[in-house]
Amino acid sequence: MKKLDYRVLLPIITLLSFNLTSETLEEIIVLEKKTSTLNGWSQNLSISSLNSDDLIKLGAQHPKQIFRRISGVWISRGSGQEHLTSMRSPVLSGPGACGSFLIMEDGVPVRPSGFCNVNGLFETSYELAQGVEAITGPASARYGANAMHGVINVLTKEVKSENKFMTNIGPNDYRNIKLSIGDLEKWKLNALLISNDGFREDSGYDQQKINFKSELNISDWDGVFNLNFTNLNQETAGYLNGLNAYKNSNFNKKNGNPEAYRDASSLRVSLKLKKEIESGILSFVPYFRKNEMEFLQHYLPGTPVEENSHTSYGAIFQRIVNLGEITWVSGFQIEMANMDLKETQQNALTDSSAFNNATRPKGKHYDYEAESKVFALFSGIEGINLGKNLQGFGDIRAESINYSYDNKMIDGNTRDDGSVCGFGGCYYNRPADRTDDHQEISARLGLETSNEGINYFAQSSLGFRPPQINEAYRLQKKQSVSDLDSEKLSMFEIGSKFAFNRVNGTISFYKGKKKNSIFRDSENFIIDNGKTNHEGMELTSRVQFKNKSSLLATLTYGDHKYEFSSDTSTREKIREGNTIDTAPKLMGNLIWSFSINNSIFSEIELEHIDSYFTDAANLHEYEGHTLFHFRSSWDYTSRLTGHLRIENLTDKDYAERADFNAFGGDRYFPGLPREAYIGLEYSL
Repeated sequence: MKKLDYRVLLPIITLLSFNLTSETLEEIIVLEKKTSTLNGWSQNLSISSLNSDDLIKLGAQHPKQIFRRISGVWISRGSGQEHLTSMRSPVLSGPGACGSFLIMEDGVPVRPSGFCNVNGLFETSYELAQGVEAITGPASARYGANAMHGVINVLTKEVKSENKFMTNIGPNDYRNIKLSIGDLEKWKLNALLISNDGFREDSGYDQQKINFKSELNISDWDGVFNLNFTNLNQETAGYLNGLNAYKNSNFNKKNGNPEAYRDASSLRVSLKLKKEIESGILSFVPYFRKNEMEFLQHYLPGTPVEENSHTSYGAIFQRIVNLGEITWVSGFQIEMANMDLKETQQNALTDSSAFNNATRPKGKHYDYEAESKVFALFSGIEGINLGKNLQGFGDIRAESINYSYDNKMIDGNTRDDGSVCGFGGCYYNRPADRTDDHQEISARLGLETSNEGINYFAQSSLGFRPPQINEAYRLQKKQSVSDLDSEKLSMFEIGSKFAFNRVNGTISFYKGKKKNSIFRDSENFIIDNGKTNHEGMELTSRVQFKNKSSLLATLTYGDHKYEFSSDTSTREKIREGNTIDTAPKLMGNLIWSFSINNSIFSEIELEHIDSYFTDAANLHEYEGHTLFHFRSSWDYTSRLTGHLRIENLTDKDYAERADFNAFGGDRYFPGLPREAYIGLEYSL
């Protein structure tokens, strides 16, 4: 496993040495919120958020712990910092499924459109955040490609946020240090160091994150400079195999893939410029991003190593004006990216089937580059008066995405030296150089009320995600060309926001249909003729009691089904009407918060995930689980606070993720046993 080369920190330290000035215009704060936070997007009730106090209480070691309290979202935990995502969807896996969700930081996408990361949240600084936000359902009309099933936005700390030092220790030699320091006027530096040996054998990780923010003034533009750096060095544990293997406490700590690892680093720089104009603001955000990743594909015969990286830059321009009661947003986004991928098998495969031994050769399997160009125009309007306390809103976005693919090896499915594999050719097929274009329109149209006490909204929306480069150009066996269209999800939803005395909350009902769903068929061809149906309900409600305690409930119901029939490359039999695998119908959290006195605050949390099918044929199932968690904090002094956090209070055996594979049977990522963490928080 590679360790961090600290020479990469030198340019960061240089940037941090600049003393930048700031000047804030209070008059434009309300409109400016629309340029960096999701909460500025009309009164869409499918937006949820957690603030800084929530995140400090959670002290999360993994994004799963944060997003389990947002209805409609499930971050399924893998090994270390790895994860898969569900947003009004099943947990989606596959080479490009992560493109169904858009991950942003301060309103800027973390990755380019065609190059998603299935573990994308570990490239954000969620542990250092001021808050997190999520939109469930299509949001492409405002945010573009990949915002098909939803959007996650991580908000970095404001310059004026309190200076703090925090540390936590826990089992398996877990320890972290967080520092947030600045002059409260011009700049803020946030840093995180984590080390964890992992509860399974050879599954530890080290992680470092830095966020630097500074306010400045350029002519008559106010600006915020933002720099984010992340680095992860992880030893990875694979699935446990065998029916109910996660229930064996002596076995679930084993790691059948001690050689597996993942090394990943990312750097993002943006400059958010805003200027007050008559009745509104202009916002211009140029940005630069770079990442590198290397990991062992321990789940494949021959265990090849993948190396991928990208460099990208772009800009988002927005004009937001108030025209009486109407707010009009318009703008454009441009983006250029250079992406590359290599896959290399170090040793000859000799211990698998005759077919695998012959078709998965030693040497390079893939070596290609892909350039992408994105240009988008968008416009939105809200506050259209349609009657007493009834307003209309709408958004539309036109987006052009161009890929230019360059194969650096011999075309076709030969070995890297051009020799031919047995059984009709090598498993890996490299298409010839080509270009692909995707022209997409996404839209949203809806109604909302502005009453006191209870309000309603209804909207219809269309989202999309383009094929990712791993789907378009990483072909196998006989397939030499993949002419894939973008996946599209249309959805209708209605909802209500209510506030009565001590009870408030939101509820939404949705029904959607996805077409051009991309998957591998029985011939191992990547095709796009899948169709799926999605419907469900999301509820968030809080009850405030007179004794200063409260009860927060989040409930997610989802029914996700196939609307087509096919056999897949993994011998799964998809049949129309079957429930999509890894899609529990019911998920929920119940959090009771209470104060013993003015100095001690506590929470008890119940987390429930219903049973779900682990294969497309609906022949295998995980039974689900219910967990309890406890958190408490106490103020020693006005500056010093202690924290106690206990995950899995009853020490229940459970699976973070369950799956069935025709080649290996039932397999699981085992859940963590009871773990207690102690932390200190000191205000500087």
